Amino acid sequence: MKVFFQWEKWAYSHIASEIISKELWIWAENIIGLENFSKVWGMIDDNSIWVLPIENSYAGSIHENMYKFLRYDYKVIWELNLDIRHCLMSKWSDMSKIKKVYSHQQALSQCYNFLSEHSMEAVPYFDTATAAKMVSENDDDTMAAIASVEAAKLYGLNILEEWIQDQIGNTTRFFIVATKENKIKLTQKSDKITIIFEAQNIPASLYKCLWAFATNDLNLSKIESLPSLKDPFSYMFWLDLKWKLGDVKVENALKELKFFTKDYFIIWEY
Repeated sequence: MKVFFQWEKWAYSHIASEIISKELWIWAENIIGLENFSKVWGMIDDNSIWVLPIENSYAGSIHENMYKFLRYDYKVIWELNLDIRHCLMSKWSDMSKIKKVYSHQQALSQCYNFLSEHSMEAVPYFDTATAAKMVSENDDDTMAAIASVEAAKLYGLNILEEWIQDQIGNTTRFFIVATKENKIKLTQKSDKITIIFEAQNIPASLYKCLWAFATNDLNLSKIESLPSLKDPFSYMFWLDLKWKLGDVKVENALKELKFFTKDYFIIWEY
């Protein structure tokens, strides 16, 4: 079994992959980083899984990965919530000289207040760990990166400040994705389902779709619209709810939902 994630060792996706791999007893050499999300999604294999960030508690959804679920018929087998510990790091120890800070756009946006307070320019880079690697290879004392503690250790960088994210309790939600033919089993009990649907083009159709859950006393933990990738300005809706598939209330809600939808084609239980 192989585990694929985006980019460099000790990026947050790699940290999440390490946690999953221990659960599955997967050897470290089978944890493989790829250049971008598209390449991770492209590794279609019944003997592999993908660890993909889907949402951050502060910066919001990772739409690039959400859109892929509209294209690929894969399953989510596990959800992992990873606490994020952003650190400012440099080859040098004088933070007052730092002018430019490199990191993934999501990490930069999550540390907006810190960067503004210290008059540091945010420079988007491929990934947190890749930014740390790049800074370690330069002798410019005005450059720094935002990445994990593990990345700082790997690339021999000085941590100038820890916990620099704006939000206490900053958490990234990861999906562990597999093909439907993959027989992998995890010990985590399923307690959440995700549904993606397209409402009919009739008055109050979205209201009627959501009413299916309200009348069955079900609480939605997330609702978000996504471009359907079919017609201009047409939308799909992504719903998360805490409940086990197979429960009578859920089954009743899904029957009612189907009546008011054009497409209702992806359901995950994890």
